[in-house]
Amino acid sequence: MASNWTVCGVCDFRNIQNSSVVWCSECDEGLCDQCKEHHGAVKSSRNHSVISVTEYQKLPLNVLEITQTCQKHKEQYQTFCKKHDCPCCRRCVIETHNECKDLTAIDDMVHNIKSSNAFLEIQKQVSELLENIKRVRNDRHKNLEYLKEERDMIVHDIEQTRKKINDYLDQLQENLIKELYVTEDNECKKIKHFMSTIEKNERDITDLQVNLTNIKQHASDLQAFLVLKHIEKVVSDKEEFIQSVVKSEDVKTKTLSFVVNEKVKNFARIEIFGSVAVNSKSCEVVVTGNRTQQAQMTVPITVSECINNIKLKNKMEINLQSGLIRGCALLPNGKMMFCFNDVKEIVALNSNGTYDFEIKLHIQPCDMAYIEAEHAVVVTSGNSSEMVNHIIDLTNRSINKSMKVTSRSYGIAIRNNAIVYCEQGTGIIEMQLNDKSKKTLVSSRMASFSYVAVHEDKMYYTNRNDHTVACYDIHGNLKWEFKDIKNIKYPQGISVDGNGNLYVAVKDYNCVVVMSPDGKQCRKILSASDGLKNPRALHFERTTNKLLVANEGNCAFLYDVD
Repeated sequence: MASNWTVCGVCDFRNIQNSSVVWCSECDEGLCDQCKEHHGAVKSSRNHSVISVTEYQKLPLNVLEITQTCQKHKEQYQTFCKKHDCPCCRRCVIETHNECKDLTAIDDMVHNIKSSNAFLEIQKQVSELLENIKRVRNDRHKNLEYLKEERDMIVHDIEQTRKKINDYLDQLQENLIKELYVTEDNECKKIKHFMSTIEKNERDITDLQVNLTNIKQHASDLQAFLVLKHIEKVVSDKEEFIQSVVKSEDVKTKTLSFVVNEKVKNFARIEIFGSVAVNSKSCEVVVTGNRTQQAQMTVPITVSECINNIKLKNKMEINLQSGLIRGCALLPNGKMMFCFNDVKEIVALNSNGTYDFEIKLHIQPCDMAYIEAEHAVVVTSGNSSEMVNHIIDLTNRSINKSMKVTSRSYGIAIRNNAIVYCEQGTGIIEMQLNDKSKKTLVSSRMASFSYVAVHEDKMYYTNRNDHTVACYDIHGNLKWEFKDIKNIKYPQGISVDGNGNLYVAVKDYNCVVVMSPDGKQCRKILSASDGLKNPRALHFERTTNKLLVANEGNCAFLYDVD
């Protein structure tokens, strides 16, 4: 271990206790103020570099423990043995390293070590390690946020499921109670009808009884004799009536009972409402090193001649009904379509901006894409409780096909005979239109309201949480990621022109930017002065070179792109 740096080495040798104020690494000892002056004046040590003890003690403990002299022979190190990777004093060379051929003077080894490539390389590696560990920490922090977001979503889904069950049971209860009242009313009517017959016969018998009393008191014997036969027949008929009544169904006591459906009984035996599972996905952290190319980067802002020459003209302003617009599509025939998320409908306009038709849905539509071969649009369900993508036939204006998804779907695009969409918490999914088979193209904890665009073998998507635009190849390999908070904050809708240039709606900055296909160039082409306010959706129609941009509110704009 290095000498005790808290006391002056020279004074300590003379059995004098003085605190050191500086440290000489070459002498490997501390010096007090008085010895420091002597040390700087003596010829053998006047060129030694000293540092204050305060600065010296900032060094790591393992550095402070390094000795400047050989602990075995108590002599200064003079050479370095590369074979054994250790410093040697004069006697070490004689005793242990006399046969070693790769010995170098220690002064040559340590000369300019702090500015050497090796030292700079280590510094660079440490910086990269720190950056990597920060990425891991940030990734875990995002995971905490995603867990909270997913927890809230699951709580909402559980509550919605419970509400559906309650509503269904309430309806069953209401139907059963209605049936109960109807049944009781029918039985009461039967009894009352029967009672009217009984009451009529009761009145007849009462009248007969009164007549008999009168006959007995006031009629002659001849009159009594002659009428008795008639009375006997009436009494006989009434007795037969009573006998028939007693044996009929009408006098059976009616009761009401309630029998619980066996399925309802089984429902009461359900032990759990559902289950919560923890799913693991591949880590998204891109670990960089000095020997590997950094895939995730902050791209410098430069403007190429290609995107600098893009100009918008022939602006058409379109006033729409009030509602929240989340997605839009511009068809080759010029028809414009919009997803109104809050009122659960899609609206179609003619090429001149006049109203054409609307289609009511039971989901909250988020984004749409046009399927030219079927003359249909596919619509994602966004935050709807029912997680499904609908294909809507534009000819008969009805849902032609429904495709269930495993999580909430947002942005969507068409690639060959498949749809490509952003699925929250999962990534970018490709689903075939013919057999509904699907595969994950990009595994990612996808944020809500992420949008996607496809061009040739590249996919581009926006992440509103990270304020990024990322590019992947069709195999799921990250090609580049653009992040510059000064230009893009809360990116939303994204589309691609025929040259591969990207158009991105930037909600928080009320603008639209155009980016080059390699993600290295970016330029603002529309801003708040052009009428943009919280732009959410846009679509570039490649056959006509037109750009449709929609604010979140009730306004959209159509441009010719030159």
